[in-house]
Amino acid sequence: MEKFINFMDSKVAPIAVKIGEQKHIKAISQGMIGLVGIIIVASLATLVQNLQIEPYQNFLMNTAPGQVIWNICQNITWGCLNMYAILICGAIGQSLWNNYGNKGLEGAAIALACYFVTIPWMPEITVGEVTEKVYGWMHYDNFSSVSLFTCMVVALLAVEVLQRFTKVKALKVKMPDTVPPAVSDSFSKLFPIIFTVVIFSILTFVITVAFDGKSLSQVINYLIAAPLQGLSSNIFAAILIPMLISFLWFFGLHGSSIMGPIIAAVLATGAMTNMEMYSAGITDWGQYNILTPEFLASFVYMGGAGCTISLLVAMFIVNKRRHKMMLSLAGPTSIFNINEPLIFGFPIILNSMLFIPFVLGPAILGLISYLAVDWGLVHPVVTSVPWTTPPILRGFLATGMHWTGAALAAFNLVLGVVMYLPFVKLIDNQERKAANEQLNSNSKDKIQGVS
Repeated sequence: MEKFINFMDSKVAPIAVKIGEQKHIKAISQGMIGLVGIIIVASLATLVQNLQIEPYQNFLMNTAPGQVIWNICQNITWGCLNMYAILICGAIGQSLWNNYGNKGLEGAAIALACYFVTIPWMPEITVGEVTEKVYGWMHYDNFSSVSLFTCMVVALLAVEVLQRFTKVKALKVKMPDTVPPAVSDSFSKLFPIIFTVVIFSILTFVITVAFDGKSLSQVINYLIAAPLQGLSSNIFAAILIPMLISFLWFFGLHGSSIMGPIIAAVLATGAMTNMEMYSAGITDWGQYNILTPEFLASFVYMGGAGCTISLLVAMFIVNKRRHKMMLSLAGPTSIFNINEPLIFGFPIILNSMLFIPFVLGPAILGLISYLAVDWGLVHPVVTSVPWTTPPILRGFLATGMHWTGAALAAFNLVLGVVMYLPFVKLIDNQERKAANEQLNSNSKDKIQGVS
């Protein structure tokens, strides 16, 4: 392992560092890190709402104090998690604007304005059997993580276009010297802002006409989702589905939300068939479907997409002191399969050091899990379990409280740790090296200052 780490340190790390310093990728990382607090409070609220303890849920649903708690948490979820795409749009836009050396809030403003331009302002709404166009109606999917990737793309493109236009001297509006600098600077970008918004308005019109009224976000999701329609319950799907979900997440696209409806449509029938056979007392386990949504959740998505609970364990093993803050913040929520604090806070998104274990690791776990059930080593999944059920316990319950379900989940969790360990060690080495270089640089500056 030491040779592998040295190879990664000398060959892969320099490339990854160079990629990480690229302005647009850096803007995405900065934007997401800036919103870690928002994600954490949203995750905690989700956990409080969905903690699957029957007396506790009865308290929330059937008592006045419980309803107060539930509504307060729902307000947080609505404002922080369901609106996260809008928040990230402004944050990334402003980060990229600052990375170009600009001042002011034009980055966030142009990113948000251009994204709002892409949202249909008179969509068709169906209520019962009546369908009609409603002015000003916008579904919250336009603001939630479902549209996260679109918001990122629009933010980067909008700021990039604005930045290019601001470099054209002919488009600058010069104000008299008596005008305050803040006002003068704002007016100097007047025409670049106008042209940027007009370009996105034209683009939106073209997309609306070409795709029968669909929004830019819908088109992007459709183009990604359409090729996945051919997935079915087989070993290849057990490998491909986890890998694609992690791949989408790696680039900031909410893989679970995008692929969720497709996976449900493809695998739900098999899941319901398993439940019906189990309730009928059929014990010929060879008749049961192997790949179901609960199969993936119990044996692959432990702690969330990418089996990130294994990443947390690897962080603890490598350097629990260095990762103390992230472990304390992301650990409690990851136990209940809420891994946004880790995905956005580490961050995992666009972190080239973690691409292999985060994207390819789940595919390996899917393969092993499928073969384990197919060969009769592990009991098939026969029921559905609340999504906040902790790993290992979930595998136990999903297989009808069979010990082999818990054993497979535990084995996969440990295997995930083994896959994450060398890469976490590499990241730790890079952080140490950067800290030492900074310390040496500061020491040289002090010596030169004294001399």
